[in-house]
Amino acid sequence: MSFLEKIKRNSLLRKLIAFLANLRFGFPSRGLIIIGVTGTTGKTTTCFMIKSILERNGIKTGLISTAGFYIGDEVIYPKAHTPATTPDPFFLCFLLKKMKAKGLKVIVMEVSSFGLMYERVYGLNFSSAVLTNISYNHHLAIHGNMEQYVYSKLKLFQQLKKTAIAVLPKESEYFDLFANKTKARIINFGQDESSDLCLKIEEITKEKNKVIIYRNNDSFSVNLPLPGVFNVFNALAAIGAVEQFSFTSEKIKKGLEEVKKIPGRLEYIKEGQSFSVIIDKANTPAAFYGIIDFIKILKTRKKIVVYGNFGESPVEEREKLAAIATDFFDLTIITEDDPQELSPQPSIDDFLNFVKKKNISKDKYLAISNRKEAIRKAIKLANKDDLIIVLGRGNEKIMDYGVKTIPFDDREATREVLKEEGY
Repeated sequence: MSFLEKIKRNSLLRKLIAFLANLRFGFPSRGLIIIGVTGTTGKTTTCFMIKSILERNGIKTGLISTAGFYIGDEVIYPKAHTPATTPDPFFLCFLLKKMKAKGLKVIVMEVSSFGLMYERVYGLNFSSAVLTNISYNHHLAIHGNMEQYVYSKLKLFQQLKKTAIAVLPKESEYFDLFANKTKARIINFGQDESSDLCLKIEEITKEKNKVIIYRNNDSFSVNLPLPGVFNVFNALAAIGAVEQFSFTSEKIKKGLEEVKKIPGRLEYIKEGQSFSVIIDKANTPAAFYGIIDFIKILKTRKKIVVYGNFGESPVEEREKLAAIATDFFDLTIITEDDPQELSPQPSIDDFLNFVKKKNISKDKYLAISNRKEAIRKAIKLANKDDLIIVLGRGNEKIMDYGVKTIPFDDREATREVLKEEGY
């Protein structure tokens, strides 16, 4: 670890910075109800679900997430860069003060492992904390190992008071660790019937999930307008997060059924083409498997995936992604994704070395370093009823080359290419 990194991770220094930020903005979190959501995947979607439930029941709610900062009807999305999942303390306190001034009573925020490691939320009093899940991911390169990554997540639950609620996935291998390390009241969720919140899937389609949710000796049916089985479990986590408000099941049902599409999460791009194009944020092995489970219910012919082999990830994870992609998809197009350097070629070469080592047929993959051209190639190769899915970036708006950044949004790039190709 470099000297600079040691300074960045200095807990006392970081806590002092957070305290000064709170002091500068008048301790803006006081009087607010703050709900924190952490986990490897599902944070953004779960936050949007919580927000939808609260607002459907007349509670003004702010949202701090990678999808933007929602302050009433205003959405702040920095043009210069993609929002940090958990902003630095000074900007975070600025947002909280602005939200409070707008009359917002409840704030829902994504709390990343980096945000916890760097003490960005130090001094905030969370009334509820949610753990969506924990799995192997590219953030381990910065944390050092899985143990340190888990420990960072754990810090959110260790700081909860006895009056707070900890919402935990019962089937997680880390459930006991988190349950034993928090003072908060625990609400667990999962598919196991003994869970506080559990479910039964009735129908899955490409547009929605119909499920029965079991809660507090009660059950109710929900038509969740978000596809993907993983979103059903995000819904359970969201229900647990709002338990402090004592909503009836009917009020929760209405909030979930009115949740809006999440930017860059299983987002269809439609420009009149005869094949499907989907953009999604998935960039971990667990997220890839979740996407594949969703695709299996679709009636598609050829399946094409475009994703970036970003160099910040451990090579073990990148090889796992390559194995998953080339095993399931008919064609994998590897490309750039925040290469953090002028050339994305080294990480693309890692992918090519892997497929060569595994003797994967050459007709199963292509390497195109320019991301827009990779998307174009997928579109040129697609026919009626085929599927293209572009993974890894979701609603991100900036490509990071380390020494420079350029505007790049998968959704906008895909629409541009479709129009340029005559759709």
